[in-house]
Amino acid sequence: MILPCGLKSVEKIAEYAKIRPVIIPTDTLYGLCMSIHGDISKVYKLKRRDLSKPIPIGVANLKMMKSLVFLSETAKILINRFMPGPLTLVLKAKKKIFGWDKIAVRIPNHPIPLALMERIGPITLTSANISGEKNPVTIEDTMKIEVKYRIDCGKLEGKPSTVVDLTEGINLIREGAIPYSQILKVLEE
Repeated sequence: MILPCGLKSVEKIAEYAKIRPVIIPTDTLYGLCMSIHGDISKVYKLKRRDLSKPIPIGVANLKMMKSLVFLSETAKILINRFMPGPLTLVLKAKKKIFGWDKIAVRIPNHPIPLALMERIGPITLTSANISGEKNPVTIEDTMKIEVKYRIDCGKLEGKPSTVVDLTEGINLIREGAIPYSQILKVLEE
């Protein structure tokens, strides 16, 4: 079922997203999302993603992020400058989620995922495509993923988030919407 872009659609899917994946827009791509307290192996099955590859977690705010990970001074600088937005930080977990001792976290700059997270807490925030396939920038791009609910907010930005691992130094995992040079410049200031 394709739902219109809006908070009423979030209200309709929130309870369902506690236990099953849904597809919603983010500030970058369409995401395959569900509560991290549910069985997130369902997300892996739908994406055909290797279970050994962690998936990013979306949080609505700094308080929610602090409940999951330890924030270094470097992380605080980048969070203040780039979040909400297309930056994902890999940080040390306070408690393991799905066996991970490091967690990739992000605060997306889009009202739909923020509203969903305010209702159900942290969510998976991985792209709504089969692993390795085209980035989902329209709802049509998500149709290979079988879910009950999708929220359609039209064509999205299309560039994935930049992923930086801060667990040991500063390591670029993926350059996306924010140039790595810009991140390094902020840290030098």
